[in-house]
Amino acid sequence: MVSLLDVRPADHVLEVGFGPGIAIAELARLATRGRIYGIDHSSVMVRRATRHNAAAVRAGRVRLVHAPVEELPSFDQPLDIVLAVNSLGFWHDPVQRLRELRGLLREGGRIVIASQPRCPGATAETTVRAAREIQDRLGEAGCTDFRVETLELDPPVACVIAR
Repeated sequence: MVSLLDVRPADHVLEVGFGPGIAIAELARLATRGRIYGIDHSSVMVRRATRHNAAAVRAGRVRLVHAPVEELPSFDQPLDIVLAVNSLGFWHDPVQRLRELRGLLREGGRIVIASQPRCPGATAETTVRAAREIQDRLGEAGCTDFRVETLELDPPVACVIAR
């Protein structure tokens, strides 16, 4: 999924709900002069991702914080990209959270929400519906210029990119 983001060397990126930190590592590899931030509500995932990204954390290029999306920490500068994978459905008042995240972006920044439906019997059509719901929520939050990409997994992953 990170390959869809067109991450540039000086980008500042936030991942909401980074889990074990696999995407964080790839983002840090690409944004060599930027800064990668992550928030996750699980202290276990923060510890695991910190270990997985120990060198980048020590170098100050990656900052991982134990916090829910409802309690965003402050950031040193505007962000170029905000990314969330399989977490939007767990947020309290997702449209308000998306507005807050949009407010962290620099002019022209992108917010990327991905979802792989995990409900029993999920199909490609389930993914299409998920993409529509994500796009609707992003639109309510003031985002524009939508692009939807689908990763052909089983079931497919909807990746909605907006400005």
